[in-house]
Parts: sequence; C-alpha cells; structure tokens
Amino acid sequence: MFGGRVSKHSSSCKDYDSLTRQSKEDASHYIFSIRAFPHLSPIMSLTERQRRTLRAVAETIVPSIDASSDEFYRRSANDLGVGNALAEIIETRLEPPLREQFQRLLNILESPTFNLMLVGKPVRFSDLRALEDRTKYLANWRDSRLGSKRMGFQALKRLACFLFYTLITDNGINPNWNDIGYPGPREKFPLSHPEGARIKPIEVQGDDTKLNCDVCVVGSGAGGSVIAYELSKAGFDVLVVEAGGYETSETFDQSELSMMNRLFDEYGTASTSDLSFVLLSGRAAGGGTTVNWMTCIKPPMEVLKDWESTYGIAGLSGPDFQSEIADVWDTLKVNLSESQRNGNNEVLWRGCNTLGYKEGVDYSQIFRNALDCRERCAYCTYGCSYSCKQSTLLNYLPMAFKNGAKFLFNVKVERVVVENGIARGVEGKFIAANGAGRRSYDLKISSKVVVVACGSIKTPALLLKSGIRNKNVGKNLRLHPTTAVSGHFKEEIRAWDGPPQTVVVTKFLNSDGGSHGFWIEAAPTHPGLFALSSPWPDGKSHKEYMRKWFNRSSANIVLLKEWGSGQVSIDKRGYAKVSYHLDNKDKQNMTRGMTETARILVAAGAIGLSSLHSDWRTDIIKEEPLRQNDLDAFSDQIERKGIESNKIMLFSAHLMGSCRMSSDESLGAVNQEGEIYGVRNLFVSDGSVFPTTLGVNPMITIMSLSKRTAKFVAKRLGSV
Repeated sequence: MFGGRVSKHSSSCKDYDSLTRQSKEDASHYIFSIRAFPHLSPIMSLTERQRRTLRAVAETIVPSIDASSDEFYRRSANDLGVGNALAEIIETRLEPPLREQFQRLLNILESPTFNLMLVGKPVRFSDLRALEDRTKYLANWRDSRLGSKRMGFQALKRLACFLFYTLITDNGINPNWNDIGYPGPREKFPLSHPEGARIKPIEVQGDDTKLNCDVCVVGSGAGGSVIAYELSKAGFDVLVVEAGGYETSETFDQSELSMMNRLFDEYGTASTSDLSFVLLSGRAAGGGTTVNWMTCIKPPMEVLKDWESTYGIAGLSGPDFQSEIADVWDTLKVNLSESQRNGNNEVLWRGCNTLGYKEGVDYSQIFRNALDCRERCAYCTYGCSYSCKQSTLLNYLPMAFKNGAKFLFNVKVERVVVENGIARGVEGKFIAANGAGRRSYDLKISSKVVVVACGSIKTPALLLKSGIRNKNVGKNLRLHPTTAVSGHFKEEIRAWDGPPQTVVVTKFLNSDGGSHGFWIEAAPTHPGLFALSSPWPDGKSHKEYMRKWFNRSSANIVLLKEWGSGQVSIDKRGYAKVSYHLDNKDKQNMTRGMTETARILVAAGAIGLSSLHSDWRTDIIKEEPLRQNDLDAFSDQIERKGIESNKIMLFSAHLMGSCRMSSDESLGAVNQEGEIYGVRNLFVSDGSVFPTTLGVNPMITIMSLSKRTAKFVAKRLGSV
C-alpha cells in the first residue's frame, strides 16, 4: 500500500479551496518514509487539480462528522494526510499502467462533460460542497452497472480506508487505533536476528556490473530458496537475485503500513487488471514464506495422482517424492504444538463442534512451521519479529549461504538472455541506496542455467518479456479465489492477536463433482485490511462499523478449489496484465461457501453477519445470538447479490499454475523436469508449475516440487 508517517500536529481542513491553498504547507507536516523503499519506475507528477480531487475524494470516503463531539468521528482523512499520501502512492509506487489509469480516473471525476454522461450532472467532483452530494456521487460509481465505474470507486475507496487506519504519527501511533480497540506494535525495535541465520549480500560497485555463476535463481521465496540450497549443497556456484530487500527481525517493525510496503509485491497494490481480485504475494527475502500464516498442508494424494496420470509427471505418488515432502516438513520444523486457537480460530472450532461436524474429518487443527511463538503472533503477517516463524529466512536461505551461495537483493530482472535457444543468464537493474535517495545500476549475470522462481505472475511476465513465446506460458492461472464472511460477537475476538490460522474446515472441499468445492479458514485482520475490505455505504457508517465491530469480529475466509482459470500476459511495455473471471460454477460454490461459513458462525453464537459486498444490504446484526431464520435471510441476500466484479471483495494469496508442468508439450509450458519447452537450460521452480488448482495452502507443495526440480537442474549442470 504505502509506507509513511503523518505529523500528529497536522490540522483539519474542511473545504477544498483551503485544501488547495494549504497543500504545500501541509506537505511539510507529513513525514513520509519514501526513501526507505525503492521505486522502480520514474516519478510522475500529478497536477494540482488532480491532487485537489484526491483530497476531496479522501474527505468524502472518510469525512469529518461535525455534529459529533467524539474526536474519532470529527477526524477526517485529510487530518491524517490521506489525500497527500494517495498522491505519493500514485506518483512513486504504482507501475505505469495503473498510474495512468488513476490519472484518467481523476480527470474524469473533474470533467463536467463526462459527469453529465455518467451521473447526469455537468459538475466537477471537487466543486460538490455538500458531503451528502459527494457521497451520492461515489455511491453511484460503487453501484454502477458499468464495471469501469465500480473499478474506479474501489481503487479510491480501498486505498483511502487503508491509509486512514495505518498512517502513523511521529511516535509510531495511528490516532484511530485507540478508538477501535487496536493496540498497535507491542515491541520496541530493533529486535535481533539469529546470528547463525544471517546472509551477507554481495556488494555491487560500478554503473555496469557483470557477474558469473553456474546457476542464477530469480526469486528467493518457497521455490527459489529450496532450489538454491539443493544446488549449492551439490557444489554448484549459485547466485540468487531477489526483487525485494533483505528484511529480517531487525527490520520487521510490526507496522501494517510499512511492512506491506517492504514485504508485498507492488507494495500491496497488486491486483487483476480490472481490480476485481487483490493479489497478495511476497516480495522480499523468503518471499511468501516470510508473510504467510504458516499453514502447512501436504499435497493431497488424489491431486498428485491426477498430475501423474493426466499430465505425465512421474513419481509424485511414489516413495521418493513423499520423502521430499517429509524432508521439507522436517526442515521447516512443522508441528501442532504451536497451533493454539486464538479467538478467531476458536469461533470456527466451536461452530463446527456445535454443528456436529467430525473432528479430524470435517475440520481439524492445522500444522504450522512455528517454534517457540508463545502466542506472540499478532504481527507475523508482516514478518516474524521474534524469528519464530520458520520461514526460509531461517533455514533454506542461510543454509544455501553457508554452502557458498551468493545473494543480491533489490534487483529487478528485466529479461532472461536466450541465445540460439539456450538460456545464458539474465539482465536487469540493481537498485542501491545512494545517500538520501536510490540509484539503479545495470546488471548482467552470465550463467550456465537460469531458474525462474518469482511467482505465478512475475514468472510468466518475465518469460514473455524475454521473448519466450511458448503458447502455454501465462495460461491456466489458478487463484484459489477467496472472499470472507465476518461474524460479530458480544465479546472481544481480536482477530489479529495470536496464532493467525490454526483451524481448517474441509467438509466441503470436494463437494462439487468430487474434485472441486471450497474450504474455510480463519484470517487475521489488522485495521487497514479490515477497513479496505469492509462495506462502504457512506463515510459515517463505515466509521461506525470500524468502531463497533473491528475487535469483536471473527474473519473467516472461503477458498475455492476452482473450476475456472485466468491468464497472465504483458502489455507493450512489458508490464504484467492479469485477467481472471470466476466460472459460474465457482460463483455458485463461493455463494454456498459464504452460507456454510455463516452457518458455522451462527452456531458459534454470532450476533451479526457481514459479507464483503460493497454496500450493507447483506448485513444482519442483532443484539442476541442469531437464529435459523436470520441465517436464512442472510443466505437469501447473498444469493440475490451474487458474485460480481468489484461489487464484492475478492482476494488471492495462492497464485498457481501459469506455467503448467506436463510431459505433453501441448498441455504444458514446462516439461516434467521443470524446463521450459523450446529453451534449453531455463527452468521454472515455483507455484506457477502446478498443473491444476491444488485445493490446500500451497507452500509445502511448492517446496517439495522444487526439491524434485533441483535434481534435474543438477544433472543438467553436470553435463554443461
């Protein structure tokens, strides 16, 4: 999203003429930590009119409620500098295609001609003086039949709400936290990183740096870290390049805002091209293993057998691959003793038990790669400050380093060098700190083999940008499409506090056709994520919702083992484009999943239910525990609302399948050894090689397949 601070002394600005006059003065109050994070695209300046529009939009989404004597309701978005922060995001964080979309959106909001066509009045948005008029304007976009208008509303609403609850003052506190019952970071920093797990990146000097190695691994996440270790253990000269930084316990500051910047792809703004799905993937040392919720589930045997029989991937159901899985399991120190049930997970457990579901069959405790957490896990989504999460920061990466592997962070790989059908290395930019700013250096790496392991969006995008035109690259993208249902309770739930995900409901996993369906898990929610996901009927109602329910809501996600698929492509400038539209069967399964989740919440004693639809027409909230008739009413409303792009929040943190593995070239982008068809010595080793949707959290499967692929890469290196 955006990393920064806001002065606790910033003043309230109530009209937009004064906002315009004060914009330069206000900017001196806002202490944004932009220099802490590299931006890989040149800065694009917004016009003063566009900045004024952003401030007007922010003030509408999170307004000051003047009639209230309560400071929380009087506090507006621009009291915290949200409008200026939005401008900073657009100018320095977004990739050019999305940047340009924002510019067009802001121009449309200020165009009397467009507004005459879109809302029936020839007005400029910032000239609407009354809050009621501005709210009606945005509600028109929110509920529009035009997908582009809903997309525009969501782009602005999500960022404004996120920033209002995450921007912090000089003392590290957001003034809204106390009002919604959120404590903020519990530690003073920095904490220490284990000495035995430290990595020392190589130093790059000079404007044009050339390096040589046996194998260049692009990406340090679940796949890249394992293959780097296995190949370095075999004695090969390994160089790992990572787009993000080398972040550890010493830099994990338990801040939702700054950690979203440092640890997530595209600073947390990644999405499908139409914004219908928020795409969450790691972008730092350890990749997704650094930010995930430590859910460890082995690949289902029925899936492995399907991959063997349908896609010709030999040995997946046999003892050798099962041994690979067991080795990963042991290396990550996976166990059940760290899977205590916090308030959020206890709700799922209690509801399933009340409904008579079978423990160990229909629902169960989740194995996790955690050690000595002592239930201090409140912030591990944003990096484990205590070095208890057994991410690859603590095992495979330092193990590879001890074997002699070299590491470079903050590298944007721009292309794989292919000559005469053989991969020869990579080229890109190294982004280095340079005094108070950042500077990029050209980087050329020559290698005998290249392993691309930068995730199911960036991997196919890099291959396509490199001129690799294998027809299956970018196809068959799977997301485990996800939405959520919140259960509201009389007591505090504190969904952010404690082990994040320790209960899984699998009763419905294969309920549709024997191989498709959904499963249910709990999800930790911090203020920014909760705010951007919550319905927005108007600014006052959104504030009321945050104050009343943030710390008394259980967040539960419905994940689809989907029928459909999407695609990754690139635009003319080489930037990734992600398209994904839910199959009708998947929409039906998601709707049913929301109903079944609501059933569990009601059984657990919920007094309210909310979906993530854009308005509040699905909510049912009472003062006493809900009954069957309330569940029926909620389900009916969910059915009527349906699943439509940018009318309900959809997520994915499980990106898979865009470079499918198959022994049949007509079906796959890589062969069963992980090598790209048509290019020798170019391998892929991440979740993009999954032939189909997996149906469980994918980390263990990615790492196990990477161990398998490492053997084929080692064999190739031994012959070149």
